[in-house]
Amino acid sequence: MEIIPGKITDRNILELFSEHDTFMLDVLGEDRIYYTRYNGNEKLERVWTACFEGLPVGCIAYRTKEAGTGEVKRLFVRPAYRGRGLSKELLLAVERYAREQGCRRLYLDTRITLEPAVSLYRGFGFQITFQQGQYIQMEKELRLSGSNSALSDHLGPQRPEGT
Repeated sequence: MEIIPGKITDRNILELFSEHDTFMLDVLGEDRIYYTRYNGNEKLERVWTACFEGLPVGCIAYRTKEAGTGEVKRLFVRPAYRGRGLSKELLLAVERYAREQGCRRLYLDTRITLEPAVSLYRGFGFQITFQQGQYIQMEKELRLSGSNSALSDHLGPQRPEGT
């Protein structure tokens, strides 16, 4: 497994974004009218590709929402590669980058019905800050000090060995 920074114009990224859009449109059902396919207007600043045995199988993107706040966008892993920790590694890449940019908070939006995604985000310390119907917004406060902050934020408090 490898997480590789990329360009928003990379063919592999665009293919993964398209698969993400198709997945979301299927999940949304009647609410699909509110969904916008990727069209380049999202002002994404950074993207990463998850590769498994050399194949691009997942992606994630980042953009600045406002000063001190970054936004997680387009986290997607192809169904055949889920359950291998790729989503966690992609989220860690975004968190590291956000900290490097001086962000104090990460934000994302999703649907409450996407239970695996909501569980993943909660496990990383995201909390629901707004809900309207099925739509939810989640936020996470970032600690900027310490080189292992991203890892410790989603693992929770650690006990010393032998206690």
